[in-house]
Amino acid sequence: MKKIFPGIIFVFFISLAFCSEDEKYSFISSLVKEENIGKSILYHTDRELSFTIPSIGYIKYASSFNERMKYVGKEGRFYIIESTLTEMKTENSIANIEIMDYYWEAMDGVPCYIYINSDGNVDHIETIKEEHEYLLEAFEGAHMGMFEKNYLYPLGFKAVDKKIGESWNEGIDSSKFYMTMDSPPSFAWIKELNILKKVKEKRDRKIAYVEESETLSINIILKIKYLDEERFIKGRANGAADGMWKWDVESGCFLSLRVVSKLQGDFEMDDETFFTKLSRTELHKLLE
Repeated sequence: MKKIFPGIIFVFFISLAFCSEDEKYSFISSLVKEENIGKSILYHTDRELSFTIPSIGYIKYASSFNERMKYVGKEGRFYIIESTLTEMKTENSIANIEIMDYYWEAMDGVPCYIYINSDGNVDHIETIKEEHEYLLEAFEGAHMGMFEKNYLYPLGFKAVDKKIGESWNEGIDSSKFYMTMDSPPSFAWIKELNILKKVKEKRDRKIAYVEESETLSINIILKIKYLDEERFIKGRANGAADGMWKWDVESGCFLSLRVVSKLQGDFEMDDETFFTKLSRTELHKLLE
């Protein structure tokens, strides 16, 4: 359900100097500042969701893409970001049968506008050209999927003036997201704990490492297409997610994020009821 925000090129030369434990740090994104209008950044994303249905077998949805993001400006109460996905790849399968996603291929290189509200969350998405309106649901699935981005407060509203070793709690009630691009909306309830583990000096820049732990309760609706039939999986899952943020303190943006979640629960599909476990991973890395 989270919360992603880009920044500058990550430099890998590491000095041995550590920052003062009394120094305070804030983690509020600088992307939508007025001085950044027209500027763009690029990062790479990998996602994978897997689970098993006893009567069908192993199911996997995996995708990767690059995202070019440009802050366009503010319209009324919304911040507008132009997003373009490129180099889009999928590796989806049901019971070892490959699933082709033609909407995914059609989105490659097509920009859309993402409207961000004052809380930093996605309010709605619009296609830029009328001819691409048929891709709107696909854009919503891509940009409002599990681990939804928060464009202003990626580490929560309380992520202000934190010392090394300090923690803070956040909560999200009934957050809407999409398990896959063509599934109906699911809803999640999240309790989150963040800890500022350390801050390192790297080439005269301060890089903060924030550990994130979440407990999740999710009402899931997932659509699959198997043997040319559309089927819906419904149920409630509980579990946990763990992530690690690398954050550039000076530029006010994240450099990378890895999140791993484990869920389990009881589900139904057609007249079948079953228990299953779901595994989800997501990786974001700044490219430029």
